[in-house]
Amino acid sequence: MRIFVMLAPTNARGTKTAYTKFRKLLVPQGFVMLQAEVYMKVVPNREVAATQLETVAKSAPPTGTIRSFTMTERQFATMRYLAGGPDYQERTVGAKRQVEL
Repeated sequence: MRIFVMLAPTNARGTKTAYTKFRKLLVPQGFVMLQAEVYMKVVPNREVAATQLETVAKSAPPTGTIRSFTMTERQFATMRYLAGGPDYQERTVGAKRQVEL
């Protein structure tokens, strides 16, 4: 299962700083940037996803819009690339939760 968090900051005063702090909180929690303003994390099940989304919601800035949704691995596998293709991380990790080095 994958969690997606999409950010849409506004031009309101202080928003840029708040979103920068929010992004810096997502990365240590295991989120990776899928593309600009879209972060993704692989989790084992719905319960872990719900817990993780609660944690993210507590640290969300008050301005702008932040959306989240979950997707199963099967749904993620049907994603189509309209331009470009998978990046290095997606080719290396794929649907695996962890990689042995």
